[in-house]
Amino acid sequence: MVAQTMAYARQRAAEAPILTAPSMPRPLAASGVHRLELFSDFAAAEPHWRALEANGVYTPYQRFDWMDAWQNNAGAAESVSPLLLASFDRAGHPLFLLPLGYVTSERCKIVRFLGGKHANYNFGPWRRDFSCGAAGLRALIDWLYHVQPELDGVELLSQPESWDGMQNPFLALPHQPSPSDGYKSAIEGSADEVLVRLLSNSMRGRIRNKERRLQKLPGYRYTRAATEADVDRYLAAFLEQKAARLKAQGIENVFAEPGVAEFLRECCLIGQPEGKPVIEMHALECDGDVLAMFAGVSDGRYFSSMFNSYTLSDNARFSPGLVLLVHLVRNCAERGIKIFDLGVGEAEYKKYFCDSREILFDSYFGLSTRGQAYVAAISAGAAIKRWIKRSPALMRLALAARRLRAGKPESGGETA
Repeated sequence: MVAQTMAYARQRAAEAPILTAPSMPRPLAASGVHRLELFSDFAAAEPHWRALEANGVYTPYQRFDWMDAWQNNAGAAESVSPLLLASFDRAGHPLFLLPLGYVTSERCKIVRFLGGKHANYNFGPWRRDFSCGAAGLRALIDWLYHVQPELDGVELLSQPESWDGMQNPFLALPHQPSPSDGYKSAIEGSADEVLVRLLSNSMRGRIRNKERRLQKLPGYRYTRAATEADVDRYLAAFLEQKAARLKAQGIENVFAEPGVAEFLRECCLIGQPEGKPVIEMHALECDGDVLAMFAGVSDGRYFSSMFNSYTLSDNARFSPGLVLLVHLVRNCAERGIKIFDLGVGEAEYKKYFCDSREILFDSYFGLSTRGQAYVAAISAGAAIKRWIKRSPALMRLALAARRLRAGKPESGGETA
């Protein structure tokens, strides 16, 4: 069924026309936009997307290869229809490309960034020297509704306030803080200097002691996936380990949704022969057991975590996830990575390795009457969620309720 859905989505995308603005909205024309185009086909948008990747601002999640793999697998399985909104200057050079889409089967059709929950951040690709201001962006949203009148609203989540020195253009429009922020650290100096800055003496000592115990396991090693067999082994371990951990915590397993495993595998293999996979996988393992793994995306300057897990065996008591993070930070420092982040959401281990936050915001725009009511409800729900997460007492109650629903008295989280 999933394969048939994907095949249908690819056929639909290949047949979809390119929509071009019949007349340019005045605020956009005043800012230098000469042409707007709306692509439903990734292949048609690819040349413009690649051009922006060469000199624009975007997070690793908005890389063409990452987005294309997501759409071909997870997005197609969800019946997501891409809306790749691009603008061009008079010379025909792209100014920005917003990778958007909506689920065709939903009664209320809401435009969102492609990538779903698997993209921690949403920004760009956007030419660094271009800005169209609040009036231009509002005109852009109105134009989208004009050419796609079946749409009901726009929901743009997890947008960083800035990226790579560029302020997010959508800050100019009404917005609200996201329920959770990202966790990150600057990597300055040698690997040892970074680890000394991030971890206390006692924490570094505890992690060293735990690794000494792990080193007694036959075949113990830190490694990166370098072959297709490595990818399949680590991904299989991750999917099994993560499913068990999420079930124990009463959390929905987004990695079990149709097309997701295929999306992750494809991204881990694209670029691997050249040593630059779209998703790189780091692991601690021993003979017969993947002790821990971290996977993330990198553009050479940022390393952004995507997913991680640790063993279900008794070796978990030696905190292999924390040990692996030390190796990962060291690896990033040695490669010249400037920013290391562990993604969105609260977790104790992030506080050990990250000393600052990636501040995120959400934007909601109602288009139809039905859409205005919908976005008002979901924006209010997101505000309540953030309020709960900012209250330790309320958060403890929420976690306890979640564990009770799952029938688990304990959280099952990894400790230091």
